[in-house]
Amino acid sequence: MDESISNKERLVQDEKSSSRTKRKLRMIICLLALFTLIIVAIISVSIILKHETESKSLSFYPTNAITLVCDLISEYPDSCYDSIAALHYAQIPSRDKINPSRIFILSLYASRIELDNVASSIEKAISEVHMIDTKTVGVLRNCQGMIEFALKQLNESETSLGIDPDEKILAINKVVWDLQRWIGEAMGQVQRCYDLLEKIPSTVRAEIREKSYEAQQNMKNSRGILQNMDDIFDLFYPRIGTALGSLVWEFDYGLTVWLFCFEYLLLIFLFCLLLRV
Repeated sequence: MDESISNKERLVQDEKSSSRTKRKLRMIICLLALFTLIIVAIISVSIILKHETESKSLSFYPTNAITLVCDLISEYPDSCYDSIAALHYAQIPSRDKINPSRIFILSLYASRIELDNVASSIEKAISEVHMIDTKTVGVLRNCQGMIEFALKQLNESETSLGIDPDEKILAINKVVWDLQRWIGEAMGQVQRCYDLLEKIPSTVRAEIREKSYEAQQNMKNSRGILQNMDDIFDLFYPRIGTALGSLVWEFDYGLTVWLFCFEYLLLIFLFCLLLRV
Protein backbone atom coordinates (compact mmCIF):
# COMPACT_ATOMS: atom_id res chain seq x y z
CA MET A 1 0.00 0.00 0.00
CA ASP A 2 2.78 2.38 1.01
CA GLU A 3 4.71 1.41 -2.07
CA SER A 4 1.68 2.17 -4.25
CA ILE A 5 1.33 5.61 -2.67
CA SER A 6 5.02 6.22 -3.07
CA ASN A 7 4.84 5.32 -6.77
CA LYS A 8 1.90 7.67 -7.25
CA GLU A 9 3.80 10.49 -5.54
CA ARG A 10 6.80 9.88 -7.74
CA LEU A 11 4.58 9.91 -10.82
CA VAL A 12 3.00 13.17 -9.71
CA GLN A 13 6.40 14.70 -9.04
CA ASP A 14 7.70 13.46 -12.39
CA GLU A 15 4.68 14.95 -14.13
CA LYS A 16 5.18 18.25 -12.33
CA SER A 17 8.89 18.23 -13.14
CA SER A 18 8.17 17.37 -16.75
CA SER A 19 5.54 20.09 -16.91
CA ARG A 20 7.97 22.65 -15.46
CA THR A 21 10.66 21.57 -17.90
CA LYS A 22 8.25 21.89 -20.82
CA ARG A 23 7.12 25.32 -19.67
CA LYS A 24 10.72 26.41 -19.21
CA LEU A 25 11.62 25.05 -22.63
CA ARG A 26 8.67 26.80 -24.25
CA MET A 27 9.63 30.03 -22.52
CA ILE A 28 13.25 29.75 -23.67
CA ILE A 29 12.19 28.95 -27.24
CA CYS A 30 9.87 31.96 -27.22
CA LEU A 31 12.62 34.19 -25.84
CA LEU A 32 15.12 32.87 -28.38
CA ALA A 33 12.65 33.52 -31.18
CA LEU A 34 12.01 37.03 -29.84
CA PHE A 35 15.70 37.85 -29.56
CA THR A 36 16.32 36.39 -33.01
CA LEU A 37 13.68 38.69 -34.45
CA ILE A 38 15.20 41.65 -32.61
CA ILE A 39 18.70 40.89 -33.91
CA VAL A 40 17.42 40.39 -37.46
CA ALA A 41 15.49 43.66 -37.24
CA ILE A 42 18.53 45.56 -35.95
CA ILE A 43 20.79 44.20 -38.68
CA SER A 44 18.16 44.89 -41.35
CA VAL A 45 17.70 48.47 -40.16
CA SER A 46 21.48 48.88 -40.06
CA ILE A 47 21.80 47.70 -43.66
CA ILE A 48 19.02 50.03 -44.80
CA LEU A 49 20.55 53.00 -42.98
CA LYS A 50 24.00 52.23 -44.35
CA HIS A 51 22.75 51.95 -47.92
CA GLU A 52 20.64 55.08 -47.56
CA THR A 53 23.58 57.06 -46.22
CA GLU A 54 25.96 55.79 -48.88
CA SER A 55 23.48 56.57 -51.63
CA LYS A 56 23.39 60.19 -50.48
CA SER A 57 27.16 60.48 -50.17
CA LEU A 58 29.04 62.66 -52.62
CA SER A 59 31.45 59.77 -53.11
CA PHE A 60 29.07 58.39 -55.75
CA TYR A 61 28.79 61.72 -57.60
CA PRO A 62 32.30 62.88 -58.61
CA THR A 63 31.11 65.89 -60.61
CA ASN A 64 29.00 67.23 -57.75
CA ALA A 65 31.72 66.41 -55.24
CA ILE A 66 34.44 68.32 -57.07
CA THR A 67 32.07 71.23 -57.74
CA LEU A 68 31.08 71.59 -54.08
CA VAL A 69 34.67 71.29 -52.87
CA CYS A 70 35.85 73.95 -55.33
CA ASP A 71 32.96 76.25 -54.36
CA LEU A 72 34.05 75.88 -50.75
CA ILE A 73 37.81 76.40 -51.12
CA SER A 74 38.46 78.57 -54.18
CA GLU A 75 37.94 82.15 -55.29
CA TYR A 76 37.83 80.78 -58.83
CA PRO A 77 35.73 77.61 -58.56
CA ASP A 78 35.43 77.10 -62.32
CA SER A 79 39.18 76.87 -62.91
CA CYS A 80 39.51 74.75 -59.75
CA TYR A 81 36.91 72.33 -61.09
CA ASP A 82 38.47 72.19 -64.55
CA SER A 83 41.94 71.37 -63.23
CA ILE A 84 40.76 68.58 -60.90
CA ALA A 85 37.89 67.12 -62.92
CA ALA A 86 40.01 66.84 -66.08
CA LEU A 87 42.47 64.60 -64.24
CA HIS A 88 39.73 62.55 -62.60
CA TYR A 89 37.95 61.75 -65.85
CA ALA A 90 41.21 61.14 -67.68
CA GLN A 91 41.88 58.12 -65.47
CA ILE A 92 41.84 54.77 -67.25
CA PRO A 93 39.55 53.26 -66.20
CA SER A 94 37.64 56.23 -64.87
CA ARG A 95 36.55 55.80 -61.25
CA ASP A 96 32.90 55.81 -60.28
CA LYS A 97 33.65 56.99 -56.75
CA ILE A 98 35.73 59.76 -55.28
CA ASN A 99 36.69 60.92 -51.78
CA PRO A 100 38.34 63.97 -50.16
CA SER A 101 41.80 62.40 -50.15
CA ARG A 102 41.49 61.57 -53.84
CA ILE A 103 40.39 65.12 -54.69
CA PHE A 104 43.40 66.44 -52.79
CA ILE A 105 45.87 64.17 -54.61
CA LEU A 106 44.36 65.26 -57.94
CA SER A 107 44.87 68.90 -56.97
CA LEU A 108 48.52 68.09 -56.28
CA TYR A 109 48.84 66.44 -59.69
CA ALA A 110 47.40 69.58 -61.29
CA SER A 111 49.93 71.74 -59.41
CA ARG A 112 52.82 69.53 -60.45
CA ILE A 113 51.76 69.62 -64.10
CA GLU A 114 51.77 73.43 -64.05
CA LEU A 115 55.15 73.53 -62.31
CA ASP A 116 56.55 71.21 -64.98
CA ASN A 117 55.24 73.69 -67.53
CA VAL A 118 57.01 76.52 -65.68
CA ALA A 119 60.26 74.55 -65.67
CA SER A 120 59.93 73.88 -69.42
CA SER A 121 59.28 77.56 -70.13
CA ILE A 122 62.35 78.59 -68.13
CA GLU A 123 64.53 76.07 -69.95
CA LYS A 124 63.22 77.31 -73.27
CA ALA A 125 63.90 80.94 -72.31
CA ILE A 126 67.44 80.12 -71.20
CA SER A 127 68.19 78.42 -74.49
CA GLU A 128 67.03 81.50 -76.38
CA VAL A 129 68.83 84.25 -74.40
CA HIS A 130 71.98 82.66 -72.94
CA MET A 131 74.22 84.22 -75.59
CA ILE A 132 72.56 87.65 -75.36
CA ASP A 133 71.83 88.71 -71.75
CA THR A 134 73.92 87.31 -68.89
CA LYS A 135 71.81 89.02 -66.22
CA THR A 136 68.59 87.53 -67.59
CA VAL A 137 70.14 84.08 -67.72
CA GLY A 138 71.26 84.44 -64.10
CA VAL A 139 67.73 85.33 -62.99
CA LEU A 140 66.30 82.41 -64.94
CA ARG A 141 68.82 80.01 -63.41
CA ASN A 142 67.89 81.16 -59.92
CA CYS A 143 64.22 80.79 -60.78
CA GLN A 144 64.89 77.33 -62.18
CA GLY A 145 66.35 76.21 -58.85
CA MET A 146 63.32 77.55 -56.99
CA ILE A 147 60.89 75.69 -59.25
CA GLU A 148 62.89 72.47 -58.86
CA PHE A 149 62.67 72.84 -55.06
CA ALA A 150 58.91 73.46 -55.31
CA LEU A 151 58.51 70.32 -57.41
CA LYS A 152 60.49 68.37 -54.83
CA GLN A 153 58.10 69.52 -52.09
CA LEU A 154 55.04 68.51 -54.10
CA ASN A 155 56.60 65.13 -54.86
CA GLU A 156 57.20 64.72 -51.12
CA SER A 157 53.50 65.36 -50.52
CA GLU A 158 52.43 62.84 -53.15
CA THR A 159 54.83 60.21 -51.83
CA SER A 160 53.52 60.58 -48.28
CA LEU A 161 49.97 59.81 -49.47
CA GLY A 162 50.66 57.25 -52.18
CA ILE A 163 49.02 56.93 -55.58
CA ASP A 164 45.67 55.85 -54.14
CA PRO A 165 45.33 57.51 -50.70
CA ASP A 166 43.17 56.07 -47.98
CA GLU A 167 39.67 57.52 -47.85
CA LYS A 168 40.14 59.31 -44.53
CA ILE A 169 43.92 59.74 -44.28
CA LEU A 170 43.46 63.51 -44.24
CA ALA A 171 41.61 63.18 -40.94
CA ILE A 172 45.04 62.68 -39.31
CA ASN A 173 46.35 66.00 -37.99
CA LYS A 174 50.03 65.10 -38.41
CA VAL A 175 49.51 64.24 -42.08
CA VAL A 176 47.64 67.50 -42.72
CA TRP A 177 50.32 69.52 -40.92
CA ASP A 178 53.14 67.97 -42.99
CA LEU A 179 51.24 68.53 -46.23
CA GLN A 180 50.54 72.16 -45.38
CA ARG A 181 54.23 72.71 -44.64
CA TRP A 182 55.43 71.15 -47.90
CA ILE A 183 52.86 72.99 -50.03
CA GLY A 184 53.54 76.27 -48.21
CA GLU A 185 57.28 75.93 -48.91
CA ALA A 186 56.56 75.17 -52.58
CA MET A 187 54.28 78.19 -52.89
CA GLY A 188 56.93 80.39 -51.26
CA GLN A 189 59.54 79.33 -53.82
CA VAL A 190 57.20 79.93 -56.75
CA GLN A 191 56.31 83.37 -55.40
CA ARG A 192 60.02 84.25 -55.07
CA CYS A 193 60.54 83.20 -58.67
CA TYR A 194 57.51 85.21 -59.76
CA ASP A 195 58.85 88.35 -58.04
CA LEU A 196 62.39 87.80 -59.33
CA LEU A 197 61.16 87.74 -62.91
CA GLU A 198 60.41 91.49 -62.62
CA LYS A 199 64.13 92.04 -63.19
CA ILE A 200 64.15 90.64 -66.73
CA PRO A 201 62.51 91.87 -69.94
CA SER A 202 58.75 91.38 -70.22
CA THR A 203 59.17 89.54 -73.50
CA VAL A 204 61.10 86.82 -71.66
CA ARG A 205 59.12 86.67 -68.45
CA ALA A 206 55.52 86.83 -69.73
CA GLU A 207 54.97 83.13 -70.40
CA ILE A 208 56.86 82.01 -67.28
CA ARG A 209 54.89 84.31 -65.00
CA GLU A 210 51.60 83.21 -66.53
CA LYS A 211 52.37 79.55 -65.89
CA SER A 212 53.72 80.36 -62.42
CA TYR A 213 50.45 82.09 -61.58
CA GLU A 214 48.48 79.00 -62.70
CA ALA A 215 50.70 76.78 -60.56
CA GLN A 216 50.12 79.04 -57.57
CA GLN A 217 46.36 78.87 -58.03
CA ASN A 218 46.44 75.07 -58.13
CA MET A 219 48.56 74.92 -54.99
CA LYS A 220 46.13 77.31 -53.31
CA ASN A 221 43.41 74.80 -54.12
CA SER A 222 45.43 72.04 -52.44
CA ARG A 223 46.02 74.17 -49.38
CA GLY A 224 42.37 75.20 -49.31
CA ILE A 225 41.33 71.53 -49.20
CA LEU A 226 43.57 70.97 -46.19
CA GLN A 227 42.35 74.08 -44.39
CA ASN A 228 38.69 73.16 -44.89
CA MET A 229 38.98 69.42 -44.36
CA ASP A 230 36.39 69.27 -41.55
CA ASP A 231 33.77 70.97 -43.71
CA ILE A 232 34.66 68.76 -46.68
CA PHE A 233 34.28 65.60 -44.60
CA ASP A 234 30.86 66.85 -43.49
CA LEU A 235 29.90 67.17 -47.16
CA PHE A 236 30.99 63.62 -47.91
CA TYR A 237 29.91 61.87 -44.73
CA PRO A 238 26.71 63.47 -43.42
CA ARG A 239 25.60 62.32 -40.01
CA ILE A 240 22.35 60.35 -39.71
CA GLY A 241 19.82 61.72 -37.24
CA THR A 242 19.41 58.53 -35.21
CA ALA A 243 21.82 57.08 -32.70
CA LEU A 244 21.79 53.75 -34.49
CA GLY A 245 22.50 55.44 -37.81
CA SER A 246 25.42 57.33 -36.33
CA LEU A 247 26.76 54.11 -34.84
CA VAL A 248 26.62 52.36 -38.20
CA TRP A 249 28.26 55.27 -40.02
CA GLU A 250 30.95 56.17 -37.53
CA PHE A 251 32.14 52.62 -36.85
CA ASP A 252 33.05 49.85 -39.17
CA TYR A 253 29.84 48.20 -40.30
CA GLY A 254 31.25 44.68 -40.15
CA LEU A 255 32.35 45.18 -36.56
CA THR A 256 28.83 46.29 -35.64
CA VAL A 257 27.29 43.17 -37.13
CA TRP A 258 29.85 40.93 -35.40
CA LEU A 259 29.01 42.54 -32.07
CA PHE A 260 25.33 41.80 -32.62
CA CYS A 261 26.14 38.20 -33.43
CA PHE A 262 28.34 37.87 -30.36
CA GLU A 263 25.57 39.20 -28.14
CA TYR A 264 23.15 36.76 -29.72
CA LEU A 265 25.46 33.80 -29.05
CA LEU A 266 25.94 35.00 -25.49
CA LEU A 267 22.18 35.04 -24.99
CA ILE A 268 21.90 31.49 -26.31
CA PHE A 269 24.59 30.40 -23.87
CA LEU A 270 22.77 32.01 -20.95
CA PHE A 271 19.50 30.36 -21.94
CA CYS A 272 21.22 27.00 -22.09
CA LEU A 273 22.45 27.56 -18.54
CA LEU A 274 18.91 28.38 -17.43
CA LEU A 275 17.64 25.19 -19.05
CA ARG A 276 20.05 23.16 -16.92
CA VAL A 277 18.91 24.81 -13.70
